[in-house]
Amino acid sequence: QVQLTPMQHQLMEMFFLSPSHSLTKTEICDALWPKKPDASETLYTLIKRLKPVVEQHSCLKIESDRSKAYSLKVR
Repeated sequence: QVQLTPMQHQLMEMFFLSPSHSLTKTEICDALWPKKPDASETLYTLIKRLKPVVEQHSCLKIESDRSKAYSLKVR
């Protein structure tokens, strides 16, 4: 069993609900931090902390597309 923070849980749920399992940076920031004008640093930190948890406890990984989008993929 993996313990995720509420924000990590929300992001993983977004990945699973997305048909392509890919989300643009804008989609994530607008959904998780709607009132924050530029949440890109916050998103970067969230991804940086979530990646090792996902990779250590599953056969999944989070990939970045030149920081424009993120995808959840099978390793």
